[in-house]
Amino acid sequence: MLKQYLDADALAPLLSVLQEMTTRPDDAALVDRLFEVLNGLGILQGAVLTYAPYLGILTSERQIPDDGQPLPNHA
Repeated sequence: MLKQYLDADALAPLLSVLQEMTTRPDDAALVDRLFEVLNGLGILQGAVLTYAPYLGILTSERQIPDDGQPLPNHA
């Protein structure tokens, strides 16, 4: 739905990370990248979460900072 209803070019980094996560779902580095990409989307975050609500589940345990600071690694 992200590709169908939103600008796929603007979401290319997010789509790339999600594609990689299909082959390595437990890779903590990919989860970190996912949060970095989501943080970089700015106002598009809301649209992404509308069409991909499962990302809200992934992000529910970890808060996305709005100050532009790097995300801490999680264990």
